[in-house]
Amino acid sequence: MSLNEIKNQVRQAEIEFSRKVGSTKLIAVSKVQPNERIEAVLEQGHRVFGENRIQEAQSKWPDFKEQFEGIELHIIGPLQTNKTRAAMELADCIHTLDRTKLATTMARIAQELGSVLNSLCR
Repeated sequence: MSLNEIKNQVRQAEIEFSRKVGSTKLIAVSKVQPNERIEAVLEQGHRVFGENRIQEAQSKWPDFKEQFEGIELHIIGPLQTNKTRAAMELADCIHTLDRTKLATTMARIAQELGSVLNSLCR
């Protein structure tokens, strides 16, 4: 299925469920995908991606962010506390804030970095 077909299905679902068209964010999960496939989707204009492996994300997203404007990277799934700084330096949103220790670590790192990161609590 092509990216445009998926976007059309999302648009139809928004209409069907009386949501504002364009209010749903499609996050393309790029975990274990080769860079060529990710680049092809980027070239089609998609800019919102999800990763759940920090080391894998670190190996590919800095280059993509330099090459393509407007990329929004989400860290999905559980995050190990020892990888919090790397995740916060790379990502725009962390989806699984699931423990107090992680929240405390994120708050400390955000203060050190002088930034705020979107996060979703579970």
